[in-house]
Amino acid sequence: MVVLVGLVILGTLIAVAERFIRNAPKPIRTSLSKRAILLNEELEKRKGECLTQIQRRIIKDSVGLSSWIPKKLHQAWEERVKTFIDIFHIASADGQVVTEEMKLLVAAEASLLIVNRPMADYRHLRRINLWKTKIQGVESAKGMAKVDEVDISWEFLMQTISDARDGQNLILHEFAHVIDFADDGIAQSIPVSSSSPDYAEWKQVVDEEHERLMNAYESGDNYAIRAYGGYTCTKGDKPEIFSCATSAFFERGSRLRRQAPKLYSMLKNFYGVDPATWRKQKDS
Repeated sequence: MVVLVGLVILGTLIAVAERFIRNAPKPIRTSLSKRAILLNEELEKRKGECLTQIQRRIIKDSVGLSSWIPKKLHQAWEERVKTFIDIFHIASADGQVVTEEMKLLVAAEASLLIVNRPMADYRHLRRINLWKTKIQGVESAKGMAKVDEVDISWEFLMQTISDARDGQNLILHEFAHVIDFADDGIAQSIPVSSSSPDYAEWKQVVDEEHERLMNAYESGDNYAIRAYGGYTCTKGDKPEIFSCATSAFFERGSRLRRQAPKLYSMLKNFYGVDPATWRKQKDS
């Protein structure tokens, strides 16, 4: 089992290394405040706006998680989806045709992370690149996030988007990295700045969860967070805990709350939602 986990982690080393090489340049950090304000203002402009019935049906038919989202969150979710589509550049990286439906699905899942948070969480994000199958240069990766850019394999996205309970949601994973990057340009699974009163607690929880995760897989336990979350980079950061835990939080909330209650509580407070209490909604 130890060998298996090691192979899983090493198999994606190239993608992680690439992400770390391209940390945030200073000009992006210094423009943070202006960009953050702009994004929040754009969201405010769409207050009360809704998706069309056709857009809702596309999301309902494709996004497995959509059936689990409480109705009280739908308005805020739709406002963010509309803002996301209007603001961020979603385009082909290899010549495939990117349809409005494709843009809608990316926006729907990425907006779920911030349904109770500000658009400013994506203040450095500029572009989402959609690849038909493999990401050129890092063929082992299904997705890759940098400070201002996300790469997605559309083929893999469509293989997994309908499964609301596998804990491996590609969009949630990669856009959690974007949020992790936002405060300091580093993906270390601490989504708050070093000056935040929550920083020390986040660091402690990440270290504890990393040990728990590795112990679980070494003993063969069925754990809510997938093994890839145990990756540690050469300088000691643990970049995959937050992103893998985010996918588990939204898709395996009850199990994560039971297996890692402290981490679940931190994620609940951070995202402002409680997926462990969600129940599948009936078609309206």
